[in-house]
Amino acid sequence: MKKITAFLIISLVACSLLSAKDRLFTFSAGLSSGVPIYGHNSIVSTGSEIEKANRIIFGVNGAINLNLIKQITFYLGNDTLWDLTWNSQEKANKVHVSFPLGIKVYPGLGGFNVGLAYTLGFRADTIKTNAAGEYNGISSWGNGFKIQAEYNFAHEGNSQYYPSIGGYWNLMPRGHDSYDNLIVLYIAANF
Repeated sequence: MKKITAFLIISLVACSLLSAKDRLFTFSAGLSSGVPIYGHNSIVSTGSEIEKANRIIFGVNGAINLNLIKQITFYLGNDTLWDLTWNSQEKANKVHVSFPLGIKVYPGLGGFNVGLAYTLGFRADTIKTNAAGEYNGISSWGNGFKIQAEYNFAHEGNSQYYPSIGGYWNLMPRGHDSYDNLIVLYIAANF
């Protein structure tokens, strides 16, 4: 047990000395919007049948980043995307929640990075339309993946508070052999 503890402490100190920034851990939080493409077997209503509907798609994301070396960052985060469609009498609201655990690799092009993450998540639906009736439910938890491309302006070290801009594709199984595809663009602040 003492050897394992000593190894972990030495590894943490070594990673701190070799980290991409002065700090081993950084945080990011941002706003997003995108296009959800729903699987046919997992959705009661996409909201397209609501006449004269208002629609807004917005989201938030946040992550804790572990900067081991300048070229590699590991992260654990949360991505939440709301797809709200409504008129005066009907609504079709969906909330996508996922928790990515992944890696970002900087290939040496400034702050540009590409990432791959395992995601665990679900979708909650609140639907009340004339065509579909009333439905409130949560999909099965799914194990999916996320592929992203991002430019982190803070990566070169000028200031840690510069933003990041990027986009990602998230494939999430929703049960019943059906998948949701989320194509999202975001801007995030780095702390």
